[in-house]
Amino acid sequence: MTEQELSALQSWIGRSETAVEVLSPIPARSLAATLSLPAALHPSDTLPPLWHWLYFPNNTPSDQLGGDGAPRAGALMPPIPLEQVMWAGAEFEFLRPLRIGVETSKRSAIAEMRFKSGRRGPMVFVTWEHRYEQDRQPVVIERSHAVFLGASDGTAAVPDAPVSAGKRSWLVNEAVLFRYSALTFNSHRIHYDLDYARKVGGYPGLVVHGPLQATLLTESYRARHPERPLAHARFRARAPLFLGAPVTVHVGSQEGDNLTLWTEASAGGMAMEAVFSSRPTRNTP
Repeated sequence: MTEQELSALQSWIGRSETAVEVLSPIPARSLAATLSLPAALHPSDTLPPLWHWLYFPNNTPSDQLGGDGAPRAGALMPPIPLEQVMWAGAEFEFLRPLRIGVETSKRSAIAEMRFKSGRRGPMVFVTWEHRYEQDRQPVVIERSHAVFLGASDGTAAVPDAPVSAGKRSWLVNEAVLFRYSALTFNSHRIHYDLDYARKVGGYPGLVVHGPLQATLLTESYRARHPERPLAHARFRARAPLFLGAPVTVHVGSQEGDNLTLWTEASAGGMAMEAVFSSRPTRNTP
């Protein structure tokens, strides 16, 4: 893949599709069980932040999945000829809670595609914007980033972590990875196929989903600050996190209304960084 080849795919930017779904309470109950949440944190009439990932699954037929198990076809999946696709981060605006049992629309569009060359060779970063609406009003706005890249040799640099002001551990084992994959209809093999993760992905073990880490970070914030409804969140995947111990979430610095949390990488340092705010970042029509 070259930058010139990517330029031929720029016509994909702006492509969009819309789906409609009534948000069932069943997936939410299942995620609460997967995360072993206390009853006080179980959703009732509305979804906690990021739980919208349980809905609007990518129903790509199995015979159109890539060798890594991830979808490689569809109206919003440009044909980028690189071996792996990984979740790289996202930004969210939470305008109001999504109500369970209510018809919800999701409009998705390709917002950006960028070429970059790194240690693993050529990489392509793709950004999608998703707008969730109920009663024709925007509720959640998401900009999600993925990176298409070659195989890993398992030696990715892990950034140092800042000083921790507190931490908590979350049970994450093979069963949790399986349940989360099933609930989010995520068939990427690095989360359940150990041979693939080692021999093809180049990783030392199963990889903990980026969205699962983001969910654990958000649940840690929600448990810590139940009085502060989340208005904005930003996540950045900094290094892979491999299965092998409970996932540790650290609390970092508070700067004004922004609170930083991160997950601890398998060898120490930072795996995923999150910045949370209870203050809206802009007025959204």
